[in-house]
Amino acid sequence: MTLTDQFFKPEDVIYTYTSNQAVEDGILFDLDLLVKQSPLGKFVFQYITTNLLAKGYWNQDQTINIANLRDLIEQSLRVFRKKPADDYFVSGIIELPSGSKQKIFIAQNELGRYTVMLPEDY
Repeated sequence: MTLTDQFFKPEDVIYTYTSNQAVEDGILFDLDLLVKQSPLGKFVFQYITTNLLAKGYWNQDQTINIANLRDLIEQSLRVFRKKPADDYFVSGIIELPSGSKQKIFIAQNELGRYTVMLPEDY
């Protein structure tokens, strides 16, 4: 049962926008695409918003900076571990590659995994 199923009956839903559609539209980046290309392994998080990645996680050629992404994932995991077991959402503060602090949200998606995002992306 997904989070949506707990609050809405299927006949109540007027429109859905899936995570796969958001990936196709360039709103979300699917971390599973990196599993085959990097030594990072499987992630708790499935997606990161491209707005968050724009905060210093892209290289000049628009490829992912793996070192910075690894740091983002590690910091996000520290935030995620503070999530109550019975909740689908947590927020916290991370340090961006620039050194500035940034609030992030981590929310469960329709597939039961989690998306890391900026507050304005929620």
